[in-house]
Amino acid sequence: MASSGKVGHQSMRQVNRSVVLDLIREADSISRPELARRSGLTKPTVAAIVEDLMGEDIVRELGYTDSAGAGGRPARLLEFNADSAAYLGIEFGVEETLVAVADGRGAIRSVVTTAALKNPDRAMAALPELVSGALKTSRLPRARLQAIGACVPGLVDQTTGQCKLAPNLGWKEFPLRSELERTLRRPVVVTNITQTAAIAEGRLGAARGVPAFIWLYLGSGVGSGIVLKGRPFTGTRGFAGEIGHCRISDKDIPCGCGKTGHLESFASKTAVIAAAQRAAREHPSSRLAQMAPIRELSALFEAAREGDKAANAVLARLGDDIAKGVSYLVNVIDPQMIVLGGSVGTAGTALLEHVSKALARHALFPEAVRVVQSSLGDRAALIGSVLLAMQIAVPSYRLVAGGEGSETPSFGPFTAQSGT
Repeated sequence: MASSGKVGHQSMRQVNRSVVLDLIREADSISRPELARRSGLTKPTVAAIVEDLMGEDIVRELGYTDSAGAGGRPARLLEFNADSAAYLGIEFGVEETLVAVADGRGAIRSVVTTAALKNPDRAMAALPELVSGALKTSRLPRARLQAIGACVPGLVDQTTGQCKLAPNLGWKEFPLRSELERTLRRPVVVTNITQTAAIAEGRLGAARGVPAFIWLYLGSGVGSGIVLKGRPFTGTRGFAGEIGHCRISDKDIPCGCGKTGHLESFASKTAVIAAAQRAAREHPSSRLAQMAPIRELSALFEAAREGDKAANAVLARLGDDIAKGVSYLVNVIDPQMIVLGGSVGTAGTALLEHVSKALARHALFPEAVRVVQSSLGDRAALIGSVLLAMQIAVPSYRLVAGGEGSETPSFGPFTAQSGT
């Protein structure tokens, strides 16, 4: 058994390596002296870490710097080898399944899509071919695949990696993480789609630099990802944020979970299109009626932009329903921002105003809360899955060090665990 001193030394080496690797990965090029300055590590420590990274072909040497340092000699520049690693992101969506391959910097090189895989066993059987296709297109060999991030529109137990319930997929009690690791033979992290999208939005999107926000998914279902003090809040088992299954009405409109009156019954894509269809029938002289039959959200938002009263009434009711549900989170969490994502949330800007106005009526102190659209669009969850795959493969201790009180979200450590 290793002594505590030896374990402590190994942990410190891992932290130091992570710090140096982060700095090199983020820079176009950087010298060893600059690494020492930015990391706070000694020059010999940096030199030893760089030597190891070069031996693994993770880091490469370039030419010399243009200017000489204090010693009078130009320093050699280093660059990160983006081809040294590959990461996989998988999104099991309700309408389609997406598989993305990213390089060592997290840049997505390829995305393959297929129709939604609503039978979990068939999904596992189809994945090897999808992954092979994505790797081939990315021109990154399978041997460099380090880890996998997968997200699903449902409840995921973060301790076991089991998908407890994904009502819109029809999945229940499925051991998703263990099955993915058995099928793809790499470490896997499994998360809820909205929590995953929130991580991406906070790192790269509209909520970048915002310590406390709610990422609200409005699409095939309704859910939220909650970020507090720059870290995802997932609850004890990972079930936090299921706002779509909160009751906002006494109307017995059925929800996919089997109960009634839930926010998802009013604000999902299917529910919004149905509301637009009803409005078209009830207002035969409206622009909305002229667009019938209405099968896509674009018709509703187009009619609203043209000033159609029936279409704007639908969006006003939708904004009010959304604000009712979100107001509970606003009152409890006190966020700075609400980000609307999903096909409904990003279909048009008209919804933003309706949600903001309704939130002023329903929330206690709404004036400090900005309502914005996702800047990552329909790729937010897929990007987040890649980021989480990178995190379990190479933990970013430098980002974690920002910690509480930092104005930059760190998103590490995430509560999700890999099974290996």
